[in-house]
Amino acid sequence: MQCIRCILDAGELILKSGGEISRVEDTMTRMFHAYGFLRADVFTITSSIVVTVYTKEGEILTQTRRVSGYDMNLERVHEMNQLARDVCTSPMPLHELERRIDAIRTSPELSGWKMALLYGAVAAVFSVFFGGGAAEAFFGGATGMGLCLLLQLLEGPVTNAIVRYALAAVLGGLFLGVTRKYGIDYAIEPALMGNIMLVIPGIPFTNAIRDMLNGDTMSGMLRMSESLLRTIALAAGFVGALAMLGSIS
Repeated sequence: MQCIRCILDAGELILKSGGEISRVEDTMTRMFHAYGFLRADVFTITSSIVVTVYTKEGEILTQTRRVSGYDMNLERVHEMNQLARDVCTSPMPLHELERRIDAIRTSPELSGWKMALLYGAVAAVFSVFFGGGAAEAFFGGATGMGLCLLLQLLEGPVTNAIVRYALAAVLGGLFLGVTRKYGIDYAIEPALMGNIMLVIPGIPFTNAIRDMLNGDTMSGMLRMSESLLRTIALAAGFVGALAMLGSIS
């Protein structure tokens, strides 16, 4: 049972970090076979993993894991893939497997301010890409930094990701609208588009298409629905706030 729990931990970490469904199922199946199970049936959707394994002694064991709280981190996906390769080459003791999974799960991330600076830089670049100049890049970048900090602050009080992104978009739109209306007269559309492109769920949407192409239609549709809802919430939050202030035509 400890082996099943450890491999479930590995699959959950891949899924929560942005891995596609086929990667989760294939990785877990290979790890089960490496530890001597005769057969492993893994069923994964965006919110649940169900595993049934067959042992050499004729036992049939099943475990289910509820998955929530996604945190996109492709570096963790890469590290879990490497760990799975190591296990398939030479199975390690379960305590060592558990230790390495915990090490990947708790690996340090960029600090809040570093992440905010990256958000601001990306938003500024997108603002210029959509036709803006220095002013649009500045206000787009400032809004991007604010969005990053807001999303971090709202992560605890607001558990629903769609609501969290919508609230952050409303506040970001209010900032753009107020600075345009009572500050510098700049083209707000490039800064707006720069921030929408910044937080649009590109990885989940791409994974949704990959899941459907791989035959995981239900999981792909769930991912796509969530991605579309988040995109609509973002656009509605930004545009709604600006429309209330009369900052866009």
